[in-house]
Amino acid sequence: MMNILFIGGAGFIGSNLIRAINKEKYHVTVVEPEGANTDRLNGLDLKLIYGSLDNVAFIKDCIERENIQIVVHLVSTLIPGSTYEDYKGEYKNVIFPSIELMELCAQKRIRFVYFSSGGTVYGNRNDVFPLVETDEMNPISYYGWSKQMMENSIQFIHRTVGLDYLILRPSNPYGHGQNLYGKQGLVAVAIGKLLKDETIEVWGDGSAVRDYIYVDDLANVFVKLLEGNVHNTTLNIGSGRGYSVNDVLAFLKIVSGRELKIVYQNPRPVDVSNMVLDTTRLKNAISYEITPFMDGVRKFYEEVKDIQ
Repeated sequence: MMNILFIGGAGFIGSNLIRAINKEKYHVTVVEPEGANTDRLNGLDLKLIYGSLDNVAFIKDCIERENIQIVVHLVSTLIPGSTYEDYKGEYKNVIFPSIELMELCAQKRIRFVYFSSGGTVYGNRNDVFPLVETDEMNPISYYGWSKQMMENSIQFIHRTVGLDYLILRPSNPYGHGQNLYGKQGLVAVAIGKLLKDETIEVWGDGSAVRDYIYVDDLANVFVKLLEGNVHNTTLNIGSGRGYSVNDVLAFLKIVSGRELKIVYQNPRPVDVSNMVLDTTRLKNAISYEITPFMDGVRKFYEEVKDIQ
């Protein structure tokens, strides 16, 4: 049995990854800061430890005490609209301690799996689709810049001290456990607004294109990569197909049978205009299935439509 540590595992993505893991093959430990909402972990077979990533000595003690062989890093305090002040906090409390953690993992021959961003690290690439892992990273937001810094640090420590790593760049996950009333995740936020009969704000004219992946598919891909011992590479994880904001809202109208209240605002400079991921490298590594987008939206809506 492998011992795997999730740092930030109580969030939307982390909880779905943990739910998909075969508990006969992996013993799961989760580290979350004191006061974190861990409701998504209720009923899951795992060990929950409270502590902060910026306390590297604490993380090191957890790794040694639990005999950890794989670290999955899911921590980020930023969103695409975050400010420079937000970024400074991220650098101090997440990025710098993570670099120390990477070095520790390299020394102990622990695999380091990092969840980056399949959209913001590339920046605006209106003329090139789909986006390939070898494309240049040109983020236009502090969120994207933070992801690029983490990826560059991983590559540096791999080159210099042999860190065993896997960088995953998911597109836009949606589905079970996603916050309907948060500040990111178009599908979830739009459903939340619809359920409350509130207006959906769209930044721009709704033509911006994104690649979406149902969170169950993302979790299944993650498990296959773990069990296949895929490592020392960077992988896009998405559907390989793009949908505009207007497409998403039209699908939601169809599956809900309800009218949407939509208001179009001026576009934000931190938002990339188009993003579709090339998944050729992933398809060469594993076999997997993708839930058709409208089917995924329907599943998500049916699951939450009666939540008040």
